[in-house]
Amino acid sequence: MKRKKLLHLILVGVMAIGVLTGCAGKSASKVSEPLRIAALNGPTGMGMAKLMEEESDKYTISLYQSPDEIVGKLVSGELDIACIPSNLAAVLYQKTQKGISLLGTNTLGVLYIVENGETIKNLEDLKGKKIILSGKGSTPEFIMNNILLSADINPSKDVTIEFMANHTDVVSTVVANPGTIALLPEPHVSIAQAKGEGIKVVLDMNAAWEESESVDLPMGVIVASNTFIKEKENDLGVFLESYKKSVEFVNNSPDEAAVLIEKYKIIPSSEIAKGAIPKCNIVFRDAQKSKVSLQKFYEILNAIEPKSIGGSIPDEAFYYAK
Repeated sequence: MKRKKLLHLILVGVMAIGVLTGCAGKSASKVSEPLRIAALNGPTGMGMAKLMEEESDKYTISLYQSPDEIVGKLVSGELDIACIPSNLAAVLYQKTQKGISLLGTNTLGVLYIVENGETIKNLEDLKGKKIILSGKGSTPEFIMNNILLSADINPSKDVTIEFMANHTDVVSTVVANPGTIALLPEPHVSIAQAKGEGIKVVLDMNAAWEESESVDLPMGVIVASNTFIKEKENDLGVFLESYKKSVEFVNNSPDEAAVLIEKYKIIPSSEIAKGAIPKCNIVFRDAQKSKVSLQKFYEILNAIEPKSIGGSIPDEAFYYAK
C-alpha cells in the first residue's frame, strides 16, 4: 500500500510539472497586447507572411510603399517595431537622439544587374555601356558605384548612368527595349522577367559586394523604439522568435509562402513571389550578429555621403543586446 501511495504521489507530481511547464510555455508565447509593426511591400513584408496569416491576434502589421511613410509613425510612437532600409535606421538613430535600437537584419542584398540581351557576362563588360536605375543619391546608386570602383571601373567616366523616377519605369523600359541594361532590386527583377522573356539576371551585385568587401550586404533591418523595448521587452522576445519562424517558413516553403504573400498584397502575384523568394535573401540575424556587416556598410556610405546615414556611424548602443 505504501508503495502504491508513493507511486501515486510521484504520478501526481509529474502531471503537475507537466501542467506548469505547459502553462509556462503557453504564456511565454503571448504578448500583453497586440504589437504595432510596419513593413514595406517587398522582401521585408514577405518575411512576415506567416505572422499575418497565423498570429494576427498578436501583431497588427501594416504595409507601406515607402519608408518615408513609416518614419513619422515610429518617431511619434504610433508604431512599436518597423522593418526599414539599413541606412534609414542609422539616420533615425541620429534624428531621435539614439531613441531607437536595431533589433536585427532581415534582408541581405537584393540588387541585380539585368539585361534585355546577352552582352554582359561580368563587371568588366559594363564598360562603355548605359545602366538605368532609379533613386539618384540613394543606397542602390552608392552600392553600385562602390562595386564598380572595386572592379577598376569609374562610374563617372567608364559607364553612362541614367536615372528614372521609380523601379516601375525601369522595368517598363528594360522590357520594351532590347539591349537595355538596368540595376533593379527584387521583386522588380522577377516582375521584369515575368513581363519579358528576354530579361536575364547577368550580375548578382550582392555576390559582387561580398567578393569586394568580404562581408555580406545588409539592406533591410528591424528597429524598435527604446521606450517600447524598455516597457515590453518580454513582448519583444516573443515577436523576435515568431518572426524568426516566419522567415524560416518563407524560405523553406516558397510555394505556400507565395500564396500568403499574394493574399496579403505584399506582392500582387504568387507566381512572381515564388520566383523572387530565393533571390530576396530574407533572413533573421540578431543585432549582435549583424554588427560586422552593418559597420562595414555604414563606413562605406559615410565615406561616400555622410548624410545617407545621418551624419555619422552609429555607436555600440545602436545594437540591441538583451
